[in-house]
Amino acid sequence: MIVQLVKPDPILLEDPVRPGIWPEERLALCTRGVWMWIEDKQLAAILCVAFKDTIPTTEAELLSDPKKVTFDNAILYSIWSYKKGAGSTLVREYLEMTRFEGSPIKRVVTMSPKTEMARNFHYKNGARLLQANEETVNYEY
Repeated sequence: MIVQLVKPDPILLEDPVRPGIWPEERLALCTRGVWMWIEDKQLAAILCVAFKDTIPTTEAELLSDPKKVTFDNAILYSIWSYKKGAGSTLVREYLEMTRFEGSPIKRVVTMSPKTEMARNFHYKNGARLLQANEETVNYEY
């Protein structure tokens, strides 16, 4: 079951991808959010998303205030799991949530680390390479 986190939680400090982003920053009013995958009443995976009017390539761009509040681009910037396969399940469920007629989200893009693990994860889940940046890679779903 997918659940949206509504208040900062210390579990967000466990992020192995972007440990420098504080829990409060992950839940900025209307511009960022966190979703969790719950399986057998246990936390199985966490997904952090930013809503931007641009495609960020750095953490500074990701955390900057948008010129306008928009949900055009959902930027998946961190995902980690506590159970094998749960991260993939969470991404698929999130994509399903965003793909309905009238959804304000037009694009789902990642801001991923430049690692083989991230590349394999996103390709396995159906993403394609959008652009390679100096510090990150953007994949698009």
